[in-house]
Amino acid sequence: MSRQALLIGLISVTACTAGTFSVAAVRNDSEDEQTVGLYKRLAPATVFLSSVYTSDHPMLDPTATGVGAGFILDQDGTVLTNAHVVERASAITATLFDGRQVRMEVIGSDPETDLAVLRLPRDKGPYATVPLGDSDQLQVGQRALVVGSPFGLGFTLTSGIISGLGPLPGKRGLVDSRIIRTTAPINPGNSGGPLVDTQGRVVGISTATLVGAQNIGFAIPINKAKAVMAELKQRGRVSRPWLGVSGKFPTAEFISLFAMPLGQGFLVEDVEDGSPAADAGLRAGTLDIVVQGVPWILGGDIVMALDGSPIRTPGAFLDTMKGMLVGRTIEVEYLREGIRHRTALVVREHPPKTWKGTPPPGVPVAGARPFGFPPWGGGGFLQF
Repeated sequence: MSRQALLIGLISVTACTAGTFSVAAVRNDSEDEQTVGLYKRLAPATVFLSSVYTSDHPMLDPTATGVGAGFILDQDGTVLTNAHVVERASAITATLFDGRQVRMEVIGSDPETDLAVLRLPRDKGPYATVPLGDSDQLQVGQRALVVGSPFGLGFTLTSGIISGLGPLPGKRGLVDSRIIRTTAPINPGNSGGPLVDTQGRVVGISTATLVGAQNIGFAIPINKAKAVMAELKQRGRVSRPWLGVSGKFPTAEFISLFAMPLGQGFLVEDVEDGSPAADAGLRAGTLDIVVQGVPWILGGDIVMALDGSPIRTPGAFLDTMKGMLVGRTIEVEYLREGIRHRTALVVREHPPKTWKGTPPPGVPVAGARPFGFPPWGGGGFLQF
């Protein structure tokens, strides 16, 4: 190869390399500018929440404090956050991005979804607000950002990706159990704050982190919040139908293991005292067993149909329950000791959850069964 050709080749390689670095640098600068712009838009619409929990028996249950975040939705001062941040708090103070501190009013709270709606004083506005996105359009791998004030050290932004979508294993009920998993760090002070996409739209509410793990955080899909916000604003709570039973759906393989009358339906493992199911005479199981590490309680009634609709899968049970109206009388068809029976049951409103002791401050951990999350485990456990 001639010296001239070699020189031209080196110049070409150098030019291409420089061009590659230049394109990469421009791309990185563009991403940085976008992220900085998102922080400038989102941080003023985020509030840092300080909650105080008092007790009637301070010697046994001393006063405690908790921290969290929320985000502003409109000029009325509506703020969305986690229920565990504010539930049972005697006083809630919001620190705005400009440093002002104002008292918050709780409009409504729903421990089932771990969501709460608060209100800032209207005369303290105008407020910066955030747009809501569509969590049903999320895809694993897309970038996500979390805004909050971890440990009250000032407003911050952390980034990561959507690392998973889908339900948590374990207990299921009327509340959609789908959850967003993210690698964006979530710390005390982030809980209740916004999880946003790269367009600055809120797609989730930061709510928990997995204890003992790195970069596994959880957020409630914003579409779940959209479904309950209107009722929380209007009534202060969410009304759900209640039967007062819990149990599982045995599979055909499971049924084949036992020489006892089992059928395709909802195996009742527990009946709550004073519940509609108890009043209707449904019976719970009494025989505790473990199959492949999953606890079961056998011997209870097996619900085959509700109000004429066959109940053979968790999805069928959920769909039927969601369509029930409080106060309506329905027919329950069930199997007891191999014999089919029918009984009438009056659907009642699910009683509010009772909180024992002081709610934990800050971000709950999934391994500790945070409020609004099902316990870890298997067996397809459902509760209605």
